[in-house]
Amino acid sequence: MFSPAKAARVFAPFRQSTAPSSGSRKPNHMSQHSRNKGASAPSSLHPSTVLDQAIAAHRAGNVSEAERAYTAILKGSRTHPVALHMLGLLRAQRGNFADAEPLLKKAVRVDPGNPDVLFNYANVLRALDKTDDALDWLAKAIALAPNFAGAHLNRGAILMARKELHDAIAEFDRAIAIAPSSAAFANRGSALHQLDRLDEAHDSYQRAVELGPSNPQNHFLLSEVLTQMGRHDEAIGALERTVALDKAFPFALSKLVGSRRQRADWRSFEVEQAALDEAVESGVAVDPLTFFHASSSPAHQLTCAKTFVAKVASERGAAIPRAPSPVSRLRVAYLSADYRNHATANLMAGVFEEHDRERFEVSAISYGPDDRSEMRNRLQAAFERFEDVRDLADEDVVKLIRQLDIDVLVDLGGFTTGARPKILACRAAPLQVSYLGFPGTMGASYIDYVIADRIVIPEAEQKYYAEKVVYLPDSYQATDARRPLQPNGPPRSEVGLPEDAFVYCAFNRASKITPVLFDVWMRLLTRTAGSVLWLLDGDPTARENLRREAVARGVAAERIVFAPPVPAYEHLARHRLADLFLDTLPYNAHTTASDALWAGLPVLTCLGTAFAGRVAASLLNAVGLPELVTRSLDEYEVLALRIAHDAELRTALKSKLAAHRASWPLFDTVGMTRHIESAFNEMWRRHCAGEAPASFAVQISS
Repeated sequence: MFSPAKAARVFAPFRQSTAPSSGSRKPNHMSQHSRNKGASAPSSLHPSTVLDQAIAAHRAGNVSEAERAYTAILKGSRTHPVALHMLGLLRAQRGNFADAEPLLKKAVRVDPGNPDVLFNYANVLRALDKTDDALDWLAKAIALAPNFAGAHLNRGAILMARKELHDAIAEFDRAIAIAPSSAAFANRGSALHQLDRLDEAHDSYQRAVELGPSNPQNHFLLSEVLTQMGRHDEAIGALERTVALDKAFPFALSKLVGSRRQRADWRSFEVEQAALDEAVESGVAVDPLTFFHASSSPAHQLTCAKTFVAKVASERGAAIPRAPSPVSRLRVAYLSADYRNHATANLMAGVFEEHDRERFEVSAISYGPDDRSEMRNRLQAAFERFEDVRDLADEDVVKLIRQLDIDVLVDLGGFTTGARPKILACRAAPLQVSYLGFPGTMGASYIDYVIADRIVIPEAEQKYYAEKVVYLPDSYQATDARRPLQPNGPPRSEVGLPEDAFVYCAFNRASKITPVLFDVWMRLLTRTAGSVLWLLDGDPTARENLRREAVARGVAAERIVFAPPVPAYEHLARHRLADLFLDTLPYNAHTTASDALWAGLPVLTCLGTAFAGRVAASLLNAVGLPELVTRSLDEYEVLALRIAHDAELRTALKSKLAAHRASWPLFDTVGMTRHIESAFNEMWRRHCAGEAPASFAVQISS
């Protein structure tokens, strides 16, 4: 789930100053001719009266009238300090920062002793991404007015955006010492949060709530750190307060729904589902990953993604032209937060290693944590360049990618946890590609392609994707054929499973389980004597809620068995203790399904209507088991029962999977890498030929 809280910044607003400083030049009176040409007030009025009326109109929201009056004053006196300042301020408040800058630049020249003018000019420079200049002008404002808390606050916010977190905290502390405010405490909390100083961040957010209890953002920020601290009940309470204050507050509803579903709290499931759909349709910013878990509509998912992008990471740069070089290798960089023990790394490690180094120069851009694991070491060795950029600001990452002359930038995260889409929004590379980590459209004009297959994105559904679609020949999902499998797993008794029972397995997260699907699973247990359902353990509240839901459906709680977290190699091995993997809908197993198939466990799925609900079907077709893809939950239930009651069928399915694992495309890492490389080459050929991105299919070479 994308987390905006750590990046949240509150700036002090523009300040109106209606009088010049004592050291500014006095304005010339307007000529009669100038007043008659443009003033909105009668020409007989003194300029000070016109200015008073303009300021009154400005404060009353009559901006067109105010603008005409300020303009009229400046026709008679081009250096009128207040008119320059107020007209620049008006245009800044409208969001016309490029128009505001020259006015305020002139205002600071004619009124250099007015800290409000310097402050507003700095804010415009910040809005135009001229952060060095903005910091300088804020420092000048502070030199004139040392107790200017808003200037300290905004300096801190800029420094925080630049990842200069310790300096940012010092500025927030100065602002708090002058005038404690919820904004200063909220910003301080965000900086501490980014440093993973969670207790201190919590305390700052709590003070922000105390000082600004009616501001929903304060409650939202508090919920984020509470979640990270594992204080989930309190986090949900903070989200409930956020939504109560503003049901349209960006991401609050989706975070609340996501938190409840992670705990299998289905008490308001249908109401929450309707609220999510309504929020997306009405343009409320909703976390895309949470929504994609809940939605079966590619059209609604596109709407959700577009709204998210407009709110969080709108395009900030044009595509970069690049002339082809006949001798150089194609430079590809993979952008990810997950170069560690993570599902994405488990799938992609083999591809990184198998890239053809004679034709491709492959780099990693890592903005996630270093868990110092064996996987991290393996990944670092797989790339020619491994750039750890987690402490760099987005604009500095963009500069680095451009300095590396990256041709194709592949985003492996989309809008998942830790995502930094603003890097992509700046057009860091000529071609930008979404692959693997995010199962759907990113809704962004700056993502040129999404790599898929014809099952997860049927051709008729390309219209629901902002990207052009690249079709790989088999499944879109990469796999690592080098993943070790223990020859023998533990005995069933060791993991709490009955020795002779039929074991239905569903190792998806609780957030993927819906009440309707759980109904099906409980009917399967009821109709399969002595059977159990084996689920992943994680949250104790989810565990108790699922057991309670089972009892409510007439199934004894002890027939729901939970598998505790274990290392990846042990998790793969224990799949062999199950008889059938039951997939989820509308969001399938992805890496989880690949794990089960690699371990030799057949997966039963129901084909969904959106990318996330079609992944298991893609995997099963690529491993030669299309008979395990059903088209409805009724068919899914019937086939599950048939497999449970037919030992010969179970044996045949497992034997077929074992035979196909080494010969079918799903686990052919080398073949998958060549297909991906062919896709990159065709993208680059089109780009160098001056062609716009277009959907295409990678052809299998003979």
